[in-house]
Amino acid sequence: MRRVLVIDDDISVRIAMELSLRRQDCLVVLAENGPLGVAAFESSAFDMAMVDIFMPDMDGLEIIKSFRERAPSLPIVAMSGYRFHHAMSSSPDFLDMAIKLGATYRLRKPFGPGQLKAAIDACFPERLHEAG
Repeated sequence: MRRVLVIDDDISVRIAMELSLRRQDCLVVLAENGPLGVAAFESSAFDMAMVDIFMPDMDGLEIIKSFRERAPSLPIVAMSGYRFHHAMSSSPDFLDMAIKLGATYRLRKPFGPGQLKAAIDACFPERLHEAG
């Protein structure tokens, strides 16, 4: 059973992800903000982390950078629902930034169970062979 740390400030996202991840035989630990997520990470071992980019106190980019330094092989999924209102804006794509900082996969919110499964499969390709 994979241990997954989910860090997101939106309670409805945390609950939905917990339900979906449990259906995929994952043991889920939830954190409602960056500092609590980092504390959980420091006190326990995880097979994967799922991190929201935009949160108060500590943003997901900081968390991803910190986790990558401490656990270079840990699969990290960056998540964000933030979009700029102006399509012609030259504003950065924060999910691309997360990948550059070491995230393994990215999910744009809102996402469904199929997209979440695709993220897990991308982080653990051996699961595809186990199922087949």
